[in-house]
Amino acid sequence: MSQLTSREGRVRIKRKVIYLLISLLVISFSLAGCGGQDKPNTEQEETVVPVQTAAVERGVINDTIVVTGKLEAIATSNVVPSGPGGKVLAVNVEVGSQVSKGQTLITLENPSEASLAAAIHQAEQGVAQAQSNLEIARINFEQAAANYERGKQLYDAGAIPQAGQAGFETVYEIPYKQAKVNYEQVAPAALASAEAAVAAARERYQEQQNNSLIKSPISGVVTAVNVNPGELASPAAQAPVVTVVNLSKVEVKTNVTESQINKIKQGQEVPVLISAVSAEPFTGVITNIALAADPATKAYPIKVQIDNAQHVLKPGMFAEVQIDNPLQETLLVPREAVVKSGDTDVVWLVNGDRVTTREVTVGASDGQKIQVLEGLEVGEQVVVSGQNVLKDNAKVEIKSQVK
Repeated sequence: MSQLTSREGRVRIKRKVIYLLISLLVISFSLAGCGGQDKPNTEQEETVVPVQTAAVERGVINDTIVVTGKLEAIATSNVVPSGPGGKVLAVNVEVGSQVSKGQTLITLENPSEASLAAAIHQAEQGVAQAQSNLEIARINFEQAAANYERGKQLYDAGAIPQAGQAGFETVYEIPYKQAKVNYEQVAPAALASAEAAVAAARERYQEQQNNSLIKSPISGVVTAVNVNPGELASPAAQAPVVTVVNLSKVEVKTNVTESQINKIKQGQEVPVLISAVSAEPFTGVITNIALAADPATKAYPIKVQIDNAQHVLKPGMFAEVQIDNPLQETLLVPREAVVKSGDTDVVWLVNGDRVTTREVTVGASDGQKIQVLEGLEVGEQVVVSGQNVLKDNAKVEIKSQVK
């Protein structure tokens, strides 16, 4: 009995030892696991911000004035009949037709044409008759002159008396003088009168012809046709029969202020943006500058002319005229370099690999560069991209420089 008890005791002791060992092992592994974990890092690496920079430089920018207006044709002609008008016989053009100066646009009926042509023919016959009469007068004069010379010889020889029915004056001298006047004065005057009658008849005919042909006074493009064959065309009508517009050049009529008027000059080339046609500006020329302000608007009217050989620019299109005026030389930085800090303009200045803010006083801008009047010096580097994440004394890395 005592031996059994002793054996059981030893078994219990062994179990307790095993449990103890297992417990120690578990605790050891647990401690080992805890000891293998990383300790909290109380020191983090500093963030480096990538930025773009630009150097402060001296230069000149333009003060750009933008004025607006609508395109107008250089020349527009509202064509009406030059005479009393009449019934339209033919319309020779349509909207969009290219026409030259003097080209016939509308033909009117000419009921007097036949009678006027007959009058010309009759007058021409009168000229032919007057020319014949002049030739006969010449022949008669030459014959009378020959008789006069023979008669004078007979008179000088005493063969015939001075006066009387058969005398020298009656037979020879008077017929000679009459033939001379007829040849040198009467017949030429009659011919001149006949020729004048022909000229008058032709002028009446041509005038009627001109009245029946409505022609274009300018070269250009037909933009309106307001009559059809068979209708009446009259100068008293409310609408012109045809409208012709010269589109080889167009112009913008706009205004500038009194502070701008002396900054521009006639002949100056200016960009003109017409967004309905192109994103790129056209080249215009200032052709007219008013010497006095408009009393109603207090502004100074100007005209800007643009070549339009391709006729892509149409009257009525909206145009923006950009007038550049160079300012005085100053320090310049890219427009993006200047940011707002409250009501203050500041830039981020790079010094080595660190940045700080600096307050600046700025002037005019052309949209790309801005004048810096105070706060910077030539050659200093300013941040133009990445400012939104910067803090004073932040570390930066310059990725690129803007020229």
